[in-house]
Amino acid sequence: MAIHFSIERNGHVCSSRADGGSPFFVGCQTSYHDKSSGEDFEGLYNVPRRELPKLNYRASDYRAMYKFWADFIEPTSKCEGGNFLTLNTYDRARFTWGFGQFGAHIPDGDFVRFFRDLIGRPENGDYFPDLAVKDGRIVKVTGAASLPMETATSTAPLMDYLNPTVSSVEDTEVVAAAKLIHWATNVEQARDLQVMHMIAVFKSSMRDSDTRLGLDGRGADICLAICDIRHQGRARMPAIQAALSSSRPLNNLLALGSIAYPERCATLKDEIAAKGSLLTSMRWNRQRGDFV
Repeated sequence: MAIHFSIERNGHVCSSRADGGSPFFVGCQTSYHDKSSGEDFEGLYNVPRRELPKLNYRASDYRAMYKFWADFIEPTSKCEGGNFLTLNTYDRARFTWGFGQFGAHIPDGDFVRFFRDLIGRPENGDYFPDLAVKDGRIVKVTGAASLPMETATSTAPLMDYLNPTVSSVEDTEVVAAAKLIHWATNVEQARDLQVMHMIAVFKSSMRDSDTRLGLDGRGADICLAICDIRHQGRARMPAIQAALSSSRPLNNLLALGSIAYPERCATLKDEIAAKGSLLTSMRWNRQRGDFV
């Protein structure tokens, strides 16, 4: 039976109750001006906030299952907030979720693939009973009809479902966020899905980056910097190639985007340094499609 989520607003802070239970923090309303596009956005964020449970990704929790890959994604998780409950609805992605910050705006992208698996879980009847996966695509079920929510070229209906507009914070938006927060907080397997998909994203990124940049034999520290750059989208391939070809590839890769995103680049640098020999001792092997 579907859980009923009520909303409580206190100034710019939004909370929710599940079936009349204790209130839990969802996010804070914020405004954002995108300098590159000139667009103005209104939405929610929840990291860093002390009200949010510290359900943080830790490589040690997943090393037994994913081995080195559990550590490989950890620096980027720290850059993205680190929390399984991380939420952002105030930019062009419209709805960004989880410690890997999966964005709902990309067709067949990380959020869409993750969300397909999530709503395929047994608990979905409690959270999104009107959504299902049909023929590999998310659909909204209304009686006997099924309305496509995403295609190979667009996620517009899905974004509208989760966050109807960018000009205000609607109740629909808060409830969608509350559902994901409650689900991830209470169901460990919902968090495990984030990990599985984040590792899949970085494995795919490594294969594609190797094809385009020639990374066979490169150290995992350099490969991680490239994956993080591409995950955030803060530099284009020619700039990455130029840094990679320089005499100080890691330093120059870490400098890409540092003017626009100084905190993220500094965090990534510190996290790569903290991993030390765990990264520098591993190298990408094209034949195996893995680090060795």
